[in-house]
Amino acid sequence: MAAYLLSRIGDPIFALTMGVTAAITRIRRDQIDKSPENTPEIGYGAVVQLGQKRLQRWWNGDFKDV
Repeated sequence: MAAYLLSRIGDPIFALTMGVTAAITRIRRDQIDKSPENTPEIGYGAVVQLGQKRLQRWWNGDFKDV
């Protein structure tokens, strides 16, 4: 019998949420390290928009400069 932290459905959702949050935080930190002078402009919304653009380019098959 499997033991669940939250529930059978809640555990995967929790894991996905934690993974996405960790990735967004790491990407934001990398962007701040690249250009510290733009720190106030680099918010979580900007990181999510960057990810959306990259995902859209990948989906369309544009693999150059990804």
